Amino acid sequence: VAQDAPLYSWYDQENMNESDRAATVDPGGAEKEWSQAEIHKQRSGLPAYAERRKIVTAISQNETIIISGETGCGKTTQVPQFILDHCDLNSLACNIICTQPRRISAMSVAERVASERGEKIGQTVGYSIRLESVCSKNTRLMFCTTGILLRRLEEDSILDGVTHVVVDEVHERSEESDFVLMVLRDIQALRPATNPLRVVCMSATLNSEQF
Repeated sequence: VAQDAPLYSWYDQENMNESDRAATVDPGGAEKEWSQAEIHKQRSGLPAYAERRKIVTAISQNETIIISGETGCGKTTQVPQFILDHCDLNSLACNIICTQPRRISAMSVAERVASERGEKIGQTVGYSIRLESVCSKNTRLMFCTTGILLRRLEEDSILDGVTHVVVDEVHERSEESDFVLMVLRDIQALRPATNPLRVVCMSATLNSEQF
């Protein structure tokens, strides 16, 4: 999928305190209720946040990009929000699917992102895993497992209405994830230029030459 795709990385976490790092590594683990001001402070302290304009520009200008960043830099929770905020700001259509390799990560990341946006899960942000779906007609950012995306592809072979697919932890390769990448590449070739499918591959450790 990502042949000739630009690679963006950041590894500086020196300015992060322990609570910020814990929140990004285990976004669903904190019991404390954070205010929106505190959440914004946490978000703005993440290495990913400092790169948001570059990331949004790269996604807007390319159908496929690779983002590489260390665990805790904020890519998992922040990049989908950068896309959503950019589309809202520019009145662009936006329907994002974000894949996670495990059910628990799909649920916990969705809950963390919803809380950062001051919403209940199932509104703008939702998730879908085996035997459980927390989404609504207003959901525009859905976290799901690779298996759920494959099942959707059986019913909708070109992902009609989906504008972006974010494949997280792409280095955790499996038959399912490799197949998804091949299908996404084929969908990109079928989509008209006026309605592209943008694919964002993200990883903590990634050899870009392999992709």
